[in-house]
Amino acid sequence: VGWTFVLGTYPQAQGRREAALRAQEARRRGLRPVGILYSSRYASLRPGYWVVVTGIYRSEAEATSDLPRVRRVARGADVRRIVR
Repeated sequence: VGWTFVLGTYPQAQGRREAALRAQEARRRGLRPVGILYSSRYASLRPGYWVVVTGIYRSEAEATSDLPRVRRVARGADVRRIVR
């Protein structure tokens, strides 16, 4: 269990390409670490999507405290709990 920021979600049917492009853009703009999750592998995410994420936090409070920094790069970033 952990917390992260969701930068974007892309339906599986669109393929991983769109998610990879978003992840690349986030890295280019200075966010680290950036990764792509397949939502069907996580109980806390709606299945069927590629999810671009950044950051690994132990608590919601820790993640929320970093939200202003992440939103300077990705205005729509949202704090999310990740559970396998």
